[in-house]
Amino acid sequence: MEKVYNPQGSPLREHQLRLLALLKEFDRLCRENGIVWWMDGGTLLGAQRHGGFIPWDDDLDVCILWKDVPRIRKILKDKAPAPYAFVDRSGTKGYTRLWPRFIDSSCRIVRRDAVSGEPVEDFLWIDTFIVRPGNPKVKKMIDPLYGRCLRRISGAIDDGAIKKLAAYLLYPFARLAVLLADLCGRAFHRNSLMHDFGVPFYNIRTPQEVFPLQTVSFEGCEFPAPRDPDSYLRRIYGDWHRLPPESQRHNHEIVF
Repeated sequence: MEKVYNPQGSPLREHQLRLLALLKEFDRLCRENGIVWWMDGGTLLGAQRHGGFIPWDDDLDVCILWKDVPRIRKILKDKAPAPYAFVDRSGTKGYTRLWPRFIDSSCRIVRRDAVSGEPVEDFLWIDTFIVRPGNPKVKKMIDPLYGRCLRRISGAIDDGAIKKLAAYLLYPFARLAVLLADLCGRAFHRNSLMHDFGVPFYNIRTPQEVFPLQTVSFEGCEFPAPRDPDSYLRRIYGDWHRLPPESQRHNHEIVF
């Protein structure tokens, strides 16, 4: 018998329902302001395989286009009612992640850090991944230096003053590599959408798999999804219909 992870009334299910309310608000703001977004990763997988959340999952993943980020940042800053906010490194002081989030700042949660194992406070969040044209092989070469430099400069990694100084010295070269790779991506790899630089995911999507967007049911609501979710998910998960073994059913270790 399949293990039940999120029965009604359980802490995980209550957390998922709070995330669903946050997603509804994000979708409302996007629809009202012409912002393009779609369900990604485990959220799309859950929609297609389970009709909602993957039973053991505790977060939401969506994608936005690189070219829309400045506009999204401005619109959501101006129009998202408190306690909701769009946060990223460019527009939010003290924010250290390399991808944006849409958050509910009235809802604090505690998660267990994957590296240290220590409890860490966070706001309720939706991971809002930026996708752009590019070559994932080139991105994979650049990311280790670029990502580590940014994380040390922002304070996400604190492993000593010498490494932080090295990060400041090396960052201009890493940034130049990103700019050149981005220009090449827009010129020569327009049929290959990938996660933004520094984010350690390297599966591509194609515009033909994504657009035009359709809507797919998720927890009884209709949200934007790629045009061809089967091909989209196969690129990420392979045989996505098959449930993983219990030992691989990971989440973000929210401490309820």
